[in-house]
This record gives sequence, C-alpha cells and structure tokens, in this order.
Amino acid sequence: MVALRYLRARRKAGISLTSGLTVAGVTLGVAALVVVTSVWNGFESAFLDKLLGINAHAVVLRRGDIFRDHVETAKALAADPRITTVSPFVYSEVIVQSPRGVQGVVIKGIDPDAARELPLAGYLDADPEVAMQTLSRLPVTETSTAGPGILLGKDLREVLHVEPGDTVTIISPYGGRDGEARTANFRVAGIFHSGMFEFDSRMVFIDLREAQTFFRLYKTVTGLEVWTDDPVESREIIESAARQLEPNDPLAFEVKDWSVTNRGVFGAVNQQKTLITLVLFIIVVVAAFNIMATLILLILEKGREIAILKSLGATNRSILAIFVLDGQLVGLVGCLLGVAVGLAACATLGRYGLQLDPRVYYLENLPVVVNPGEVVAIVAGAMALSTLATAFPAMTAALMKPVDGLTRRGRTRARRATAP
Repeated sequence: MVALRYLRARRKAGISLTSGLTVAGVTLGVAALVVVTSVWNGFESAFLDKLLGINAHAVVLRRGDIFRDHVETAKALAADPRITTVSPFVYSEVIVQSPRGVQGVVIKGIDPDAARELPLAGYLDADPEVAMQTLSRLPVTETSTAGPGILLGKDLREVLHVEPGDTVTIISPYGGRDGEARTANFRVAGIFHSGMFEFDSRMVFIDLREAQTFFRLYKTVTGLEVWTDDPVESREIIESAARQLEPNDPLAFEVKDWSVTNRGVFGAVNQQKTLITLVLFIIVVVAAFNIMATLILLILEKGREIAILKSLGATNRSILAIFVLDGQLVGLVGCLLGVAVGLAACATLGRYGLQLDPRVYYLENLPVVVNPGEVVAIVAGAMALSTLATAFPAMTAALMKPVDGLTRRGRTRARRATAP
C-alpha cells in the first residue's frame, strides 16, 4: 500500500521526470530486444526453409570411393521410419551459355520422380499438376522429340535472356577428348523461383541419367540426398542409419547435414544476433541505473516519512520491501509497455513486410517470427535488472535511523530559512 502511495503521490519535477525517463528507457530497451530477436528468428527460419527447399536435410557420400551401390544403399536408408525420402544425385560445376549470356553455375542431376514430392516442385509452380508436367520434361522419353530438359532459376534466366523452350549449352572442362571441354545442349523445361538469389542465379537441375551420361559416370552417382521427419535431428538420424549399412566399416559413409554445409552462414547469423542483443540490452542496463537514481531521489524526499514509519514500529524489512516494490513496479510498467510496442512493431512488419535486396540478404522480404520463450526471457532479464537496481537505495532506506530522517529534514528547512 505504501509503495503504491509513493508512486501515485505528487513528487518534485526532477523525480517525476526521472521516473518518466526510466519507464521510457525500459520500454525502449524491451521493445528493441523483442523486435530484433524476432527479426533474426524470422531470418534464420526463412533462410532454413529456403535452403531445405533446394537442398536435402543431409547428403550421404562414399568416403574415399566411387558411389556404385547407391540403389541398395538408398533402399537400406529408406527402411528407417524417420527417413522420409532418399534420392541419388550428381553434382558438379559447369558453365551455362545462351546466345545472349553466359554464367558459371552448379549443376545437379536429380531423379524427377523423387523431386515431385520435394519443395522444388512448389518452386516451379503453385499448381502441383503444372509442376509435375515440368519435371516430366527433364528426361528424354521414347515419345519426346525434343532434347533433354533443364531447370533454370528466375535470376539466371534474366542473365541468359531465355524462356522455356529455348536451348542453352552446358560446358564442362572435364570429360572431353584430348583435354577439350565437353559440351551438350539442353532445352529449358521450366523456371523455378525459390526467393534466394544464390540459388535462383547459380543453380540448374537436369535429369539424373542425363547427368551421368554427360559426366561419363555410367551408373555411379555423387551421393544420396536424404530427408527426415525432423531437420534439427537429421544428422543424428542419418548417421545412425548409415552406421547400420556396413557395421564392419563405420567410416565407409560420410554424412553432411545442412548445418555443416552452411556452417559459415548460420554461424554468422547466430553471432550477429548475440552481439546485437547484448548491445541493445545495454539500454535496459541504463534504465536500471535510472531506477536507482529515481529511488535515491525518492528516499531523499521521503526521509521524514521513513523516519515516522520506523518510529511507529515499521521494521527494516518492511521499509526495504517498499522501495524494492517501487523499483519493480517501474520496471514492470516499462516491460509491459515494451512488450506491447515490440509485438505491435512485429505485427506491422509481418503484415506489410519490408523489401530486402536478395543479392545481399539472400531473401526478398524481411521475415518476423516471435518466439514466446525469448520474450519471456527478455522480460525476466529486465525485471531482474530492475530488482537488482533497487538493492542499494532500498538498503539505504532500510538502515536509515529515525533521528537521521527527522534531523535531515530539519537541517534542510533551517538552511532554507537562513538563506539570503
């Protein structure tokens, strides 16, 4: 009751201004932390979704050997109930050329039948039937009169200035006779758009058998792409299944999941998120010092009241609780306002979006994902600092002697009365 009365009571202008600035500081710090952590969560989530839309959860490679028995290995891996899809692939770097452009790209040979169940099909067209028809144009069939098909990214198409049905040339420095480059013509079967500039500008897909023929791999492949029911646990799931393939040689296969192949990008994201969070948390630390200053001014103003309360029997513990509650209430108001402002900003960003340069950020729009656990952690941290900031002034008030509170006010009045 006394703590609430002190907060509601009319104070001197300096104390009121300090209290307002303290609440504003906590509000600003909490809101900034909520928005920044949500934006980084959204960026990481969207980047992972785009990444796993083109690439698998993990790839399985033969360690130090050519992958010949990929059919049997794929069947053995698919027997694991937590593994959803296993597909062979051929991977290499080539040059793609059209009459009006040229670009170095990564070429991947895929199984069109397996790709129909993967996110790549959704990047080709929102209509599943149209996407299936596009994938069916990749291999050369007995009834088709056109050559083998190729899938290009949206940004790569703009570089090459081609449309579906046009012909492009694939050039590889490997596999030609007498050291010459090997070339082959492909018909543009479709255009995919993943939303990530790195994929849409530097990756192409062809039929697996055409890739084996082009690179003279015969029936071998680069490795197996594997998808599981949980991307976070994919490495443990696939490594466990791979160890069962050849129990006598546990190192026969090498498993590389998405966190390993993209370690640099995700490491940079996590480091930047941590650094920015620490920098913004300094705002809350400054607000905590303002809480301390506000309470010190309040104690100086209420010294006589504190002395009277202690003379009437108030214990040191009750006086301590009064000023601790005052600081906590200031912090709580700031936290509630900060969460409200932060969530409102996140909702606005999520609804209207913010355009990004995909050449720099890999994404076209700024994603926002609010993590309730992180919001609770931010509020808990701000409240902990607010409580810690009350320690010194609350202890000072609790240990104040009644005579000191009364004589301090008396000396102050005497000085004012004798001042010229």
